[in-house]
Amino acid sequence: MRSKNQDIAGLILFIFLFLVIVSVVVLFSVNNFSFGSSSAILQRNVLEGASKVKKLYYIESNNLEPKSIEYINLHGFISTLKRYPQMEINVIEGVGSDYRRLEEIVNNAYAEGARYVFLSGFEMNNALGNIFRRFSDVKFFVSSIEVSDSNVVSYTDKTYVSKYMAGFISGIFLGKNKNSEEELRYMMYDSKGSGHDISKDFQQGNIGYIANSCSTYEKRNINAFALGLERAFAEKKLYVLWLNQDNTEEQNFSDITRFLKKYNIKVLDGTNSPCKWCRYAVDNNLYYFDLMVKGAENKNGTILGKYFYDPSVIFSTLVESIAADSRGNSNNYFFGYSDNVIGFDYTKSLARELSEYDSSLYALISKKVSDLSSGREYVFKGKIYNNKGLLMLPEGFVFTDEELLHEMNWLNENVVETNTCLSPRLNKHFVIRSIMFNNP
Repeated sequence: MRSKNQDIAGLILFIFLFLVIVSVVVLFSVNNFSFGSSSAILQRNVLEGASKVKKLYYIESNNLEPKSIEYINLHGFISTLKRYPQMEINVIEGVGSDYRRLEEIVNNAYAEGARYVFLSGFEMNNALGNIFRRFSDVKFFVSSIEVSDSNVVSYTDKTYVSKYMAGFISGIFLGKNKNSEEELRYMMYDSKGSGHDISKDFQQGNIGYIANSCSTYEKRNINAFALGLERAFAEKKLYVLWLNQDNTEEQNFSDITRFLKKYNIKVLDGTNSPCKWCRYAVDNNLYYFDLMVKGAENKNGTILGKYFYDPSVIFSTLVESIAADSRGNSNNYFFGYSDNVIGFDYTKSLARELSEYDSSLYALISKKVSDLSSGREYVFKGKIYNNKGLLMLPEGFVFTDEELLHEMNWLNENVVETNTCLSPRLNKHFVIRSIMFNNP
């Protein structure tokens, strides 16, 4: 007859043997994987059939400012990666315009096994081209840059289409008020419901554009706005203020204030993000165009229209190509209206007033939005002259998406530059920060 102590000892022995067997099974099942900081990812890869972790680097030249386009893009990128647990990303910001420093970072990334590198905020030059060629088995993803290297993918959002629409709406009002035989009162309401008589403002005022850089991307947007304005009201000029990127906030304040007063600016647009001019539009009771990012809050002020931007579609397309090890023929991606990446809409109050006072204006603007979104109308269609009087595009010709990636070193004939655009010096005050994101 067994004693009570023998029964307890037997139970303990059984439990011990059971745990040993379970441990052996678990160790056998993961024997082919190396565990480190990414062990959770690797275990999930076993379950999902992934072969290995793919390391991605996202390198930003600027320091990321909250609510800036760069920050919004990164947020969209990280959100997309959450659907791909077999990927991890290292984000580095504040590299500035030092391409030697960039090459060192890419070299370190390569040594760590990264074969996918996203670059944001860098201009195409010989130094960048040398990096592409040196790391020929790394796939680089760059925004709005013309490249011919087979290991570089360029992706471009067609924001310029929305800018064209904003310029066209501005020109419609200016031209209508100019040609009216009697005083027309177009009433527009801000978010608080107060009314403004804008006919006199438009008759007497000018349109300004505040730009943060002299990049091809920036000039493409300026030219698109200017073309929309010109095709609606050929006589009106677009006054451009270039912000010196090395300026302090106090210097920017002084430059913008002087610009608004000297050129009697009543309608204002510019680089949307980071928007260094938006508060001036509100503070000076100007009319402006607002950027609405998916999930962002609305702003106060007298808004003529809204740009919409959703980067998640862009990064979903690119990350899916990485996940599938895609070897597609095209290295250029363009995202516009039809992809739901960008959009433009005039405010409800503006639409209401247009319909009430002149239904033909409302119909004209609505048709323009429809034609642009469906591809029935082109923004960069000849004849186009620059502000030096030279023919840039003959009548009947259009610039293709690929051609618009070429360096754009000219501005449309109705653009007046109020100062000189200066390239930034090497920003030594930038702080390089590295942040590792591991999907949970």
